Amino acid sequence: MAKLISLLSAGLLLFFCSCKKNVKAETITIRDTVYVAVHDTTVIPGMISDTTTTFIIVRHAEKEATGTDPNLTSAGVARAEELKRILANVPVSAVYSTPLNRTRQTGQPLATAKGVSITEYATSKPYAELVDELLAAWHGKVVLVVGHSNTVPDILKEISNNTFNITINDSQYDNLFIVSMPDHLTPVIQHLKYGTATP
Repeated sequence: MAKLISLLSAGLLLFFCSCKKNVKAETITIRDTVYVAVHDTTVIPGMISDTTTTFIIVRHAEKEATGTDPNLTSAGVARAEELKRILANVPVSAVYSTPLNRTRQTGQPLATAKGVSITEYATSKPYAELVDELLAAWHGKVVLVVGHSNTVPDILKEISNNTFNITINDSQYDNLFIVSMPDHLTPVIQHLKYGTATP
């Protein structure tokens, strides 16, 4: 009888261990690149691991059509506020922006809400250097990076070793990319949309 009970216990243990492994595999599959619209403040925190370095990368919000260094339009200001709202429950440790009004103004509401200063990076800086700098300074943390329609795709290419390619049109302001950078593993890029939809 004792033999039968121990055999039964071993069988149950083996069954539950193999079930656990299957759950892990499914979780990895689920965390593949996604494309969803974000309205709820609980969506993005669920996509971010506490132990993985994470970059949230966006293009600046809508800008005025005149001037060499334009400000955000009222729609752009609303989008910057929406960015702050949907990231309210995300532990953002740093906000990086190019030294232009439209990028700074996009990141400023979130930076103020999180109590951090905006760190500027030059658009001419090699993206490999920027990525290395972010990984060294913010290992295991979450960083917002605000760029431009021509720089965001290049930053994503650099991060993914040229495997993630996207074009952002001049009229598109609603893309948001969550890049998980697990140590010594391939980065996972999740593509989302936020705020008012743009063409």
